[in-house]
Amino acid sequence: MSNEQKSPEELEAERQAIAERASQTANELEQLLKEAKVSDPNATFELEADPTSQLYDAYEVRLDAEAAILEEVCDVVLPEIKLVAKPIRVSTADAEPAASVAELEALCGSLPARHRQSEWLDVPAFHLDGSQNFLGAFTDAQAGDTGVLTSKAYYLLVDGRLVEVHLVGTWQVVADELQGTRQTIVATRVVTPKEVVGSVSLTDLFMKLRHSLHLSMEALEGQHVSDIAERRERFDAIVRQYTQLVKDHTERLRRVGDSPG
Repeated sequence: MSNEQKSPEELEAERQAIAERASQTANELEQLLKEAKVSDPNATFELEADPTSQLYDAYEVRLDAEAAILEEVCDVVLPEIKLVAKPIRVSTADAEPAASVAELEALCGSLPARHRQSEWLDVPAFHLDGSQNFLGAFTDAQAGDTGVLTSKAYYLLVDGRLVEVHLVGTWQVVADELQGTRQTIVATRVVTPKEVVGSVSLTDLFMKLRHSLHLSMEALEGQHVSDIAERRERFDAIVRQYTQLVKDHTERLRRVGDSPG
C-alpha cells in the first residue's frame, strides 16, 4: 500500500512506531554505557591494580552498542540494498583469461578452493567496506615491475547476513600505470555485527548506508519500497541519537581525565 492510500491515522501510527524503535535503540545503548559506569555525569573511575582491564571492559561495551546500531540500520536500508545488490562471486570476478586465474588459484592451495565454494558467494550482496593493498607498489615499484595485491571487504547479503571476503591477486606497472592483473577469493566467513564494527569505521558505514537510501539512478525509477520516506527518517533519527550519545560519552570521559588524581 502506498503512502497516498494510507489514512492519516495509519501514517501517524507508522511514524510513532519508527520513533519508538529509534528511542528503544538509543535507550539500549545508554543502558550499555551505564553498565560501563560512564553514563553518570558525576561518575569517577575506580582504578584497579590493572587499570587497562576497565578500559577493555568499556571498549567491549562500546562495541556491543555499535553492533546493535549497525544491525538496526542494516534492517532499515535492506529494501534498497536489494535493488542494487550483486553476487560477490560476480562482482569480484576477474577479466583475465581463465588459464591465468586458474594458475593463481592453484598456487593459493586447497583451503581457498573450499572457501570459494561458499554458497552465499552467489547471493546478491552490497559492499559495505574494504580496501586493496598493492604491496610495495607505491613505494618501490618501477616500470615493468610486478607484485602482489591483497584485499579484505565486508558485505551485507540481501538475506541480512554480514560476511567477510579476502582476495589475493597480482599487479604490474605498465607505462608508469599501476594495474591489477588478476585476483581470486582466498578466504570467506560469515561475521557478526560486532566483528564488523571492531574492524571498520561506523561513521563510514553510516555514510554509505545512508547513501543507499537516497539512490536516484534512473534504473531504479519506481522500484523504491513505498515506506522509504519513513525509513529515511528512522535512519537519520538513529544516527542523530547515537551521535549525541557519543558526544555525551566523550565529555564524561574528559571530565574524568580532568578530575584531580
